[in-house]
Amino acid sequence: MEKQAIILSSIGTVVLFSIFLGYTYFTDAQALYQIESEIVGIEHIDPKLTSATLTYTLSITNPSSKPINDLSSEFEIYIESNYIGTGSFSDIDINPESTTKKSMTVTIYYSGLAKAGIDALENWASGQDTTLVIDGTMRASILFGLTEASQDFIAST
Repeated sequence: MEKQAIILSSIGTVVLFSIFLGYTYFTDAQALYQIESEIVGIEHIDPKLTSATLTYTLSITNPSSKPINDLSSEFEIYIESNYIGTGSFSDIDINPESTTKKSMTVTIYYSGLAKAGIDALENWASGQDTTLVIDGTMRASILFGLTEASQDFIAST
C-alpha cells in the first residue's frame, strides 16, 4: 500500500510540475506576441559614397504583466515598398507594462534606394509622407531562459 502512495504521489508531482511549466511557457510566449513596436523617428542620416548609415529610434512596448528578456530581432527595411537593407538588435530587456526605446543604426546601400528615392521625391512633391517599414522577427528567452519564442512584426512610420 505504501508503494502505491509513493507512486501516486510521484505521478501527481510530475503532472503538477508539467502543468506549471506549460502555463509558464504559454504566458511567457503570450507576452512576446503582445509586443508592439513603432518607429519614433529618424534621427540621423550619414551619406557615404556607396551607402548611407541611418539612425532611428524604435519604441518597443510590452503591455503584458510578464517581463521580456533577451529580446533580439533581425529585420528587412523598406521605403515605399522598395527593399533597401537589413538590420538587427539584440539583448533588450523590457519590464512588464512598460516601453523601451532603442536607438538603432543600419547601413542602407544606394542600389536599393534608387526607386525608393524616386517614390520619396514624388511623395514630397505631392505633400505626402514617405513610409519607412521594418519587417522582421523578434525572439526572446522564455521558460526561465530554457527555450526561445519568436514573433513576426512590422513597424512603420
